[in-house]
Amino acid sequence: MFPDLRVWRATLKPAVRKKRQFETVHSLALLAFAAVLILPAIPAVAEDWPAYRHDNRRSGVTGELLNPAALKAAWTYQAPFPPEQAWHGPAKWDAYAEHNNLRSMRNYDPAYFTIAVGDAVYFGSSAEDAVFCLDAATGAVRWCFVSGGPVRMAPSYAGGVLYFGSDDGVAYALDAATGKIVWKYRPGEARLVPSDGKFISRWPIRTGVLVDSGKAYFGAALLPWTTSYLCAVDTSTGKDEGAGLFRKTIEGVTLEGALLASPDRLYVPQGRTRPLVFSRSDGSDLGVVENAGGVFALLTAEHEIAFTAPKQKEDYIALQGADKLATFKDAWCLVVSGDTAYVLRDADLTAVQRKTGDNLWTVPCDCPYTLILAGDVLFAGGRDKVIAFSTKDGARLAELAVKGRAHGLTAANGCLLVSTDTGEIHVFR
Repeated sequence: MFPDLRVWRATLKPAVRKKRQFETVHSLALLAFAAVLILPAIPAVAEDWPAYRHDNRRSGVTGELLNPAALKAAWTYQAPFPPEQAWHGPAKWDAYAEHNNLRSMRNYDPAYFTIAVGDAVYFGSSAEDAVFCLDAATGAVRWCFVSGGPVRMAPSYAGGVLYFGSDDGVAYALDAATGKIVWKYRPGEARLVPSDGKFISRWPIRTGVLVDSGKAYFGAALLPWTTSYLCAVDTSTGKDEGAGLFRKTIEGVTLEGALLASPDRLYVPQGRTRPLVFSRSDGSDLGVVENAGGVFALLTAEHEIAFTAPKQKEDYIALQGADKLATFKDAWCLVVSGDTAYVLRDADLTAVQRKTGDNLWTVPCDCPYTLILAGDVLFAGGRDKVIAFSTKDGARLAELAVKGRAHGLTAANGCLLVSTDTGEIHVFR
């Protein structure tokens, strides 16, 4: 039906063939030029952020590549109420230790921390007692699930299911697409006590729900003089019977702050006292992390633990394995990547060579609330702003304006999400 292309081309006059060749080359050149303009805006690596501070080590590190200079405000979600924290800041001073300007040791819910998976953003609300799913492109609410109490920690995502705990004393698993209940589990009795104008369980779940290898881990506790629970349940059924599953009762502790997990251990913050260590296989007690406190902690890829000690005369973060490796005075937060630790203080950001302790660089930084690492860019959260720094030399790459103290940062799928203490979630793309 159609002439052979080679024969058709042979019949073209030379002038026409040259014109067509020129037009083809010209078109290809335009396409190549357009690609150069477009490609820098497309992240070369796009990753989800499925758990609080990205993963179960709470590393705050992702391979997501973002160009800070190209980030523009995409949308802002304004919650009707700001976060209602479980504990309202530190004491005014420690007279015994002669230590002023104390930091809160239980500051685990100052903002609506987000996770991001695919085209969805999820967060829990301590003011509306609910979990929300937002459209990542527009910020529109896709669904909202109301629990019986404040939701203080970010949910965790695994296999199309969202896991979280509430101050109503229940751990929930929801279908991530619809918000429908898959299962719910209550480790304690259904007994309520008044708290800040609401009724909550005597065993609120304030550790979040950590999900790994088909198991969901969480703690339920309020006061150290009452029984607490440490649980591992099946992620599919919510049952606590089977290999590696348990419901342990513990006395004299309070479990609050995001759990951390190594392959064989579970680390549980307590806030005002030392974090606890348990076996993941059966929940047996493995002791405590000495000289530690607060709720900020992370595990390195080598399973060394970094923790804060905010009740000492001199605040610090320590990074230790079998032996203490490094102590960073007056530090609030840090992230670790390979042989480098990036340490955030009140007024500066420092890169330290972990093996030698050498200071690689230090730059001024007045964003002391949180720090994450996305690719080769550090993002630090401050008051009404987020600043991006180069890991190479600490060069300042960009400053993004937000409203409030930026306590939560999430980098995922071409976006930077910023959660502040005003209840706003700012998204830059």
